Amino acid sequence: MTIKGPFFIFSLKLPYLHVLSFLFVFTIVGTVELSGQSEENSLQLSPLSFNEKKVKLAEQEESALQHLSLRRADLPSDIIRIDVLSGGNEEYCFDSSFQGEELEVISNLECTDINHFSFNVTGNCLEINADNSGGQILRDTLCLQLEFSSGTIKEYLILITIRPARNLPFVDDFSYTGPRPDEAYWTDRYVFVNKALGIKSRSVGVATFDGINENGAPYGGGFGDADHLTSTFLNMNSAIADRCFLTFFIQAGGYGYQPSSSESLRLEFKTEDGEWIEKAQFTVDEYPALDSFYFVSIQVTPDYFYQGFQFRFVNMNDRVGFRSIWNLDYVKLGNEFQANLIFENDIAFTSKPSSFLSRYTAMPLNQFQGFEELEMATDLQIGLFNHFEQRRQADPSNLRFTDMETGQLLLSETLLEVPPVVQENQRDLDPGRHQFINPIQNLAGLINNVVTAVDNAEDELIIRTAYSFQQNEEQIPELQRNNQVVRDAHFRHYYAYDDNSAERGIEIIRAQSSIPALAVQFHANTSDTLRGIGLHLPRILAGDANKQYRLVVWGASLEGPPLYESETINPVFVDTYFDSIQGFTTHALKSPITGQDTAIFIPSGDFYVGWKQISRAATGLYVGFDTNTDKSEYVYWFNGAAWFPMQQVAPQNRGAIMIRPVFGRETLISTDISELPEYTQELKVYPNPVSDRLYFETDFQLVGNERVEIFNLDGRMFHSNHLANSVDVSELPAGIYLIVVSSENGVRKTARFLKQ
Repeated sequence: MTIKGPFFIFSLKLPYLHVLSFLFVFTIVGTVELSGQSEENSLQLSPLSFNEKKVKLAEQEESALQHLSLRRADLPSDIIRIDVLSGGNEEYCFDSSFQGEELEVISNLECTDINHFSFNVTGNCLEINADNSGGQILRDTLCLQLEFSSGTIKEYLILITIRPARNLPFVDDFSYTGPRPDEAYWTDRYVFVNKALGIKSRSVGVATFDGINENGAPYGGGFGDADHLTSTFLNMNSAIADRCFLTFFIQAGGYGYQPSSSESLRLEFKTEDGEWIEKAQFTVDEYPALDSFYFVSIQVTPDYFYQGFQFRFVNMNDRVGFRSIWNLDYVKLGNEFQANLIFENDIAFTSKPSSFLSRYTAMPLNQFQGFEELEMATDLQIGLFNHFEQRRQADPSNLRFTDMETGQLLLSETLLEVPPVVQENQRDLDPGRHQFINPIQNLAGLINNVVTAVDNAEDELIIRTAYSFQQNEEQIPELQRNNQVVRDAHFRHYYAYDDNSAERGIEIIRAQSSIPALAVQFHANTSDTLRGIGLHLPRILAGDANKQYRLVVWGASLEGPPLYESETINPVFVDTYFDSIQGFTTHALKSPITGQDTAIFIPSGDFYVGWKQISRAATGLYVGFDTNTDKSEYVYWFNGAAWFPMQQVAPQNRGAIMIRPVFGRETLISTDISELPEYTQELKVYPNPVSDRLYFETDFQLVGNERVEIFNLDGRMFHSNHLANSVDVSELPAGIYLIVVSSENGVRKTARFLKQ
């Protein structure tokens, strides 16, 4: 065997060639000669086509609508959302024809009671007359049936939201959790509110136009309008002519992919007659720096000073997924003294707290116990932005560590320091951006309290790091929420390097006969039992479900034989099936010989988990890649002949592979549905969400020997008993669960429910 090097192809797949700060196209090409053959296996990053957070939220909402289906089994599947101004009216018109048939009758199916509106049907149009909402957001539901001339019937579920007009100033900096916009400010749900995709954002969160719809999937292709972000109704009575401006910051690209010159973001205003008028259009030619936010100011003229005014942002792209993005931040509509007033009375955090752990973002509780001082971070990373025009004070400030299981405060001390603790005065901030790295002052006290919390914990521990400060001159309530940020460290039964957010997908491409692999290094402080492996599997291309792979576990060295290698696996996506760790597909380890659940003994020391790419194709299995957390020093690439650190051959690919080894004494339930022979009949559960007792019913004959089991979304069983028609869930922690009813002949029926 002869090896010629370098012999790798590492690249970032970009739809358009733009210089991407550290995320640029980087290629090394060479050959490996094995038995006279020339092969090129490769590793690359790719844009995402689905947003798993949106998928999950959409599925939760679909589950929450199940109470309607208990009243009417054939609930309409087509959903239309209509927003109406409090005390006002709104018209929605259906297509007057369908496949050559003329619309003849619109009927009310009376699937629910109507509480907050009345309606009229004239021709093919529905007019909704809203009650006065009393300053609250009210919701109602209407089910309609449309009958066409040749007998075709279409049914719709109309979700109606009645909204009050919001007074000026209108301000949103997207510093809340997301993933959807705050409904008090915005009427639609297409953009992605996050803390991961903005580079040098003005505050801790951004709204990302990601080319993915509210359900987490692409819009279907074809160049055109994709995401919309529409303001709620606004009361413009206080607007002043020549002084009313809409201001905001935009960024093309960020940690995502930069748009092409033909892809744009536009701003539209709604006239009193209901017509949307374009006021501005933005392209990458005007705003080229993907790591900069550009300030924009648009005057609002008196012809828009009416009750119920709205504005919206719309992006245009190829509508095939997460391939070109715009980030929006710090939106404000109000009266200003000048058109380009970039300053605001606000000091904001620009990033989440740094990780509580020095190496990981999560680790098994038993691996943390006894090694707390070794694993905990000793420094804090702090990001702030002073939006004032002059120096201002962010004081007092506070750092808090809290045991979220018991509520016990583990440490509280000052966050922003002054000399001699640090070199500069961090409490008096000049205008602009600031980055600080501070030591934890009472680290010994924190360690002692954490040791006690770990000793008292049962199965799980969550430690929250919280930063906060006070700024007495901030006059807009919405801007005070960026004065505090939090981050949780989870201690359960798995290791993680990532922040639970994938900005890209990493893939191994198998070119010819040799089998490439990717491995991630972890360290066991004590010997333990490995039960499974979690992978974040984002869907990117059609046919992804056919990309076969094998999971592999290595011991202290990658050069020796693996401790475990699975059978060949086809990917299972968590938005289609039931199991996930926040979007992770969990594979219980199974014996390749017997097919039964197995476990791998992991001695103390380093070990590696990863996968081999089995399928030969132009693209490989995509695994989530977190570009905000650089843990590339622990990633190793096997090209079919030898192992190499990814930092050595592709130093620009900085991030964390979203793979998680799962430990413990309990057997896991896999995301693999191959062992679940029948899911043809649904299990209905109610109420959903639930706080105490969950009821369920089926449309098949019960014979009395069925079992009911409840799992959380990483496969841990919380309940197992013989079947009754209800189960007490009051002791379950809040979260999403799977209930499985199993018969002795192998039929299983499942449903998800939300425990409040």
